[in-house]
Amino acid sequence: MTAAQVPASPDWFARALAHEPEGGFVTVENARVEWAAWGERGKPGLLLLIGNGAHIGWYRHIAPILADDYRVATFAWTGMGRSDRRERYVPDTLVAEALAVAEVAGLYEAAMLPFMAAHSFGGFVGMHVLSRHGERFSGGVLVDSRLRVRQSWGGDAEQVGPFHVHPTREQAIARFRLKPDQPEMHPFILTMLAEESVVQVTDGWHFRQDPDMRRKTPIGDNLLPLIAKAKCPLAFMRGECSVSVNDEIWAEQKAYAPHGTPFLEVPDAHHHLMLDQPIAFITGLRALLLGFRGR
Repeated sequence: MTAAQVPASPDWFARALAHEPEGGFVTVENARVEWAAWGERGKPGLLLLIGNGAHIGWYRHIAPILADDYRVATFAWTGMGRSDRRERYVPDTLVAEALAVAEVAGLYEAAMLPFMAAHSFGGFVGMHVLSRHGERFSGGVLVDSRLRVRQSWGGDAEQVGPFHVHPTREQAIARFRLKPDQPEMHPFILTMLAEESVVQVTDGWHFRQDPDMRRKTPIGDNLLPLIAKAKCPLAFMRGECSVSVNDEIWAEQKAYAPHGTPFLEVPDAHHHLMLDQPIAFITGLRALLLGFRGR
């Protein structure tokens, strides 16, 4: 779909994108990490973690709305977005990236500890953060994150060559796809993501992220036991139509979680539920965060 064919975006989307975030780069273990934040410093903090191959744009239309009540920050893991690449992306380093962004974005300037919401791969790292440093958070929401990994990571993963270089920006953008595949419910959101996903190189355009990140990231294949080790309250959210967090994984997560842990399912939503049901995602996340605050 060309830019001319993309339907006009709704008013709420245009208003959200009109809010320019504060942001920049923070250096963690000799690599620059790109971050952005919306909302006033001093409000309760909310750290949003992106999934594999994503970038800050995944929350660009979400964070300004949540910023009515929170100081909202997100960032691109090294190997993604405009952050630097590494030779290896080990959990210790990724945990350090998340904590560094929470600090530099001012999420600890409020009277209460910040919250976390972590999507997909972000949930893998998020569980490492909350099992090691959960006392630094008021609560964590796992958003369509399997925790029992389906594909190989680390040394068992297949090595991937460099991305194909496209002659023009438009051709690179046209190749943008979500993984896992799902219906394109809001083309104006996907266009925004695609435009932010490509970068110009000497002989053309290709995608920004490190194509070999999966092989370089020894994340582990079963993170479900970390649920019981979390040092703060947890909640879980999934898309009703998700092929990633299927009924089996959902049931396993419930079995590992403490009694009374909230589990919220967003109707007519797929794995990337903040893209295909953004308003329902915001509403559900607000409700879960209020539940943490009411404890």
